[in-house]
Amino acid sequence: MKRLRLLTFIPLAAIVALNLSRPSPAAVLDLPVPVQRPAAGDLSVMTYNIKGLPFPAAYGRADEVRQIGERLGDLRRAGTQPHVVLLQEAFIPQAKAIATAAGYAHFAIGPAAADAPTASAKSPAATDAAFASQASWSKGEGLGKWVDSGLVILSDYPIVRTRRMAFPADMCAGYDCLAAKGVLVAWVKVPGHDRPIAIADVHLNSRKASGVELGRANFAYQSQIASTRTFIRASVAADSDVIFGGDFNLGHDRDRIAAQAADGGLLAGSLEATDLDRVAPGFPQNAQAVAAVRKHAKDKQYFRAGTGEHLGLRDLRVPSGFRDENGRALSDHLPYIADYVLR
Repeated sequence: MKRLRLLTFIPLAAIVALNLSRPSPAAVLDLPVPVQRPAAGDLSVMTYNIKGLPFPAAYGRADEVRQIGERLGDLRRAGTQPHVVLLQEAFIPQAKAIATAAGYAHFAIGPAAADAPTASAKSPAATDAAFASQASWSKGEGLGKWVDSGLVILSDYPIVRTRRMAFPADMCAGYDCLAAKGVLVAWVKVPGHDRPIAIADVHLNSRKASGVELGRANFAYQSQIASTRTFIRASVAADSDVIFGGDFNLGHDRDRIAAQAADGGLLAGSLEATDLDRVAPGFPQNAQAVAAVRKHAKDKQYFRAGTGEHLGLRDLRVPSGFRDENGRALSDHLPYIADYVLR
């Protein structure tokens, strides 16, 4: 979540009134939109932090987010749309409306602000007195959750089940504490595949953008990683196919890399799509764009085949067109699509 420098100058009531990003109470919504059914045995997954921040956190995002929905619709008309899209920072109503604009028949929404527990015995605030004593309301800490998780999963294929988890209110650092960040898992029934595939979406605590000292942000991050690992292991059977994507806010930070690698890894036995040299041919400047995603090192897709199953990565592609009429990128993250092969 980006810096909210205006927060100290705007009354809390005004911020709450301007927050129009509350999701529908339904966790899974089905829309009567015709969809193009790609060949059985294939599955493509996009992850995209769309920077759908409410005012005053960001200005003018509604139009850019609306354009993102249009660009996804363009991909559908071209027959190159991803079957599943993992969105992060989809806070505002225009972000929740992307499913309709892009023609996705099914979507699931992540945790709401009310889903975040007030405290946890495993949170940094409970395990470290110094961390608790240094909480700063001017940096967004201790003010409660003002927006939901910003997580949305769109799917061409039926979503048969969901599970979601919000980090406790005190398991965060800086401005990130204003959002109910967490994890959303959707089980997707892919044609030609016997068992539903677990597809998870996550958004973890930022580093410098949190507005607090890096050590503090990393301490909260480590708690979120441990909580995420526990949730995924409890939610997804070890013998099932799983794809786990989103904005991991990993970067090249050694402490964060170590936290993810601990205890068998965030998703035990998995591979990470952008770590593999599988750039798809036939897309303009695709190799350069994929290299930029790797360098950014925040948007990840971990995948693992279930017992007796095959889930492999065919290629990666960064779709063109996600820019406005002036050539500016529609978000501060690049979207990319991982094309998987199922057997």
